[in-house]
Amino acid sequence: MPDPPKRARAAACVNCRVRKRRCVPVEDGRGCRLCKSLSTPCPNEPIEATGPSTGLKKTDFRTKREIYHDLVPLYFRYIHNVAHTMIHEASFRHRLQNGRASMLQVYAMCALAARFSDSSHFQGVARGKRGKMYISEAEHLTQQSLIAPSLESVQGLILIGYYYGGEGNTKAKHIYSGLARLHAEALSFPDIPNDVSPMRQEEHRRTWLSVLIASHWTTTDMSIEPVSFIHRPDVINPEVDDATFHSLDPERQQETDTSPCNMWAQMAKTLDIFNKTSVLLRRLSQCLIQFSDYCIEASRLQAALDQWEHDLPPGLAYNEANIKSLVRQGLGRTFLAMHIGLHHFRQMLFFPFLDAHGDHDITELAQRATQCKASANIVSDIIEHSTYIEGCDLNYFIYGHIAVISSCVHLHALLFSGDHVELSEARKRLISNFEYLMDLKSYWPVVDHSVARLRKFQKSCQDSMSDSFVLDNWMVRFLTEHSSNLSERQMPSSHPSGRTTISSDLPESFETSHSAQTVTGVHGLSSLLQDPQVTSSALVNHAIDWLLD
Repeated sequence: MPDPPKRARAAACVNCRVRKRRCVPVEDGRGCRLCKSLSTPCPNEPIEATGPSTGLKKTDFRTKREIYHDLVPLYFRYIHNVAHTMIHEASFRHRLQNGRASMLQVYAMCALAARFSDSSHFQGVARGKRGKMYISEAEHLTQQSLIAPSLESVQGLILIGYYYGGEGNTKAKHIYSGLARLHAEALSFPDIPNDVSPMRQEEHRRTWLSVLIASHWTTTDMSIEPVSFIHRPDVINPEVDDATFHSLDPERQQETDTSPCNMWAQMAKTLDIFNKTSVLLRRLSQCLIQFSDYCIEASRLQAALDQWEHDLPPGLAYNEANIKSLVRQGLGRTFLAMHIGLHHFRQMLFFPFLDAHGDHDITELAQRATQCKASANIVSDIIEHSTYIEGCDLNYFIYGHIAVISSCVHLHALLFSGDHVELSEARKRLISNFEYLMDLKSYWPVVDHSVARLRKFQKSCQDSMSDSFVLDNWMVRFLTEHSSNLSERQMPSSHPSGRTTISSDLPESFETSHSAQTVTGVHGLSSLLQDPQVTSSALVNHAIDWLLD
């Protein structure tokens, strides 16, 4: 039988080009003979779906390379520097162009980014299902590097973990985040190698920070204590300014100055506050502390958040001028991500004070409840900015969870408040949040889990003639676990944490109204918002129906 024809030079895989060998396809078309003999993945090996549910067709090597060059920029456009910061974009894209990029990273990036593509290759495939074929390939390559850790393997494992977070698979996310941490520790992270360029050193720092962020968020999602990094500093801050890092020459060798305006270095300082807030909420829900103790600890955490915000450089304070300035630098998303995180931590911290009554300082409780509502309002405002300001879009699944918590605060105001100004603002912000969530859930399957919680939360309010915000275990999981699929809440029969219940009946507006017609589309939702005859409870019912449709 004659040998298969060799590929033209331009079509040869990078391994054959580097070795100046003939690139001869194997009989089944899955790669070339040289790569097969070396037991290495062939860059020209075609991708095919691992199951019938993806709807994607087998692609040849040329189409495959085109897809890579379509999806990798989308990863840097929508995911990187919002969810994490690890990879120097210019260097990676240069390696990709030359066929030297880590395929583990490439496949993981494609798994995250395929949902944002408008390529005809994905025609007829739901956005949330497009990443399955790529994640399968990434996991296959993970097996080959499981005991051969590298900077690239750490980064690839984090990306796979985030993919599963977007799927709502918390266990897989936790496992891959844990593997990334183990690989990092095996490489003696956070120690920085001295024999590499400043850019490579900065990648090490940012990757270690991303490992810490992933570890803290995933342990919270699993309702377990954060991992202790024995004999290692908790955080090694990035030292290169964000804008400088993303434009840094990969060949540059001279030292770079530490910048006080590095947003990721600023965000790193809030990790400990986030951990303590999550643990404090969990301890209250498990009756390990009294509500009075929670108030004391909450004051300390509030002071820490206030101090963090106060210490921000003037150029990073939250205002319109800084938004415009950072958008021009290509850092608008990172800026909004930093500030939405701050106000999410606040709305979490103050959430137990909504409708808290009893043997406590009523004035203090009212102030904390007001702070919760103020933070939820700012979260909604940031989400609206991300929707309408070019270069600021927050299309990552974690912001769906944050928007749901903000929406619950607005929902609480609509169901329990008698203040007409507060009701009007809550209606507008709730609808704005829902429009954002409706768009986001088409990209990320886990957002469907998040929005489904709104119905469960509403039901728990309607089923309870007492304080709907008693911090039981269900409510804490609702607040902190952004990827879990929660069961129905079981109402507690007593409140040993020291909380007391509301004895008064719910306001009249809480009763279900059928005066509004079924909502269809955003315009129908907006019409309900403008209709003064639609009660708050009816608005909530119809808006949630629309969102869950």
